[in-house]
Amino acid sequence: MTLTKTPAIINAGGDVGEWKLGTNVLIVRGINMKAKGNCLFMVLLLVMLFSFPGVAVAQSDEYGYNAQAPMYKGTLENWDAFLSGLPPVPFDPKGTDIIFVKRKWDKLFDPMVHLSLPSGDGAWQKAELWEYLSGNQLGWTWHLNLEVVYSSNTPILDAIVLPPETMGGFTGFYLVEQKEWLVGPDGEKTVIQDFSVNRSTVKRALHFGKKIS
Repeated sequence: MTLTKTPAIINAGGDVGEWKLGTNVLIVRGINMKAKGNCLFMVLLLVMLFSFPGVAVAQSDEYGYNAQAPMYKGTLENWDAFLSGLPPVPFDPKGTDIIFVKRKWDKLFDPMVHLSLPSGDGAWQKAELWEYLSGNQLGWTWHLNLEVVYSSNTPILDAIVLPPETMGGFTGFYLVEQKEWLVGPDGEKTVIQDFSVNRSTVKRALHFGKKIS
């Protein structure tokens, strides 16, 4: 996966400091740390994670995609292969330096599989990523949790607005959770990022959106 500079993600409530970095790009520090020089552009990660194949093919189970659940559980590399129509790559479920992914979404999000807008406000999708590190970080596990919510009429305050290029050209998507941490061999936890929007804030935005729709 080639990483290049992309437009910044903007917070719906205004400037939130740590999210607006000097490079004008929101990044994650930690994912595949050795290969990416301790950073990964969040926009590109979101493009890959929250994209869907145009058609769910029968052999998709080889990749870890379950259209009935609906859920994907596999590797980031195989999700990219699935989107690109390439064959899946065998992997060791306990292997190091492999980014594993678990994605889940609700029924309102299902139309995105066919490249259409969600069928209603409040549609959500969640992604959990983890990686067993190697080298001088052997025994440590990196984690990242993300959640996106759809609100067509009303901005979700304090959430991060996702640019249209992140979500198939559509607007109205908000990143409401981004939590990143490391867990050591003895269970010790190091928090890297801990961002989340209060659930009541999300509910108020969705409720107000229904009133004006």
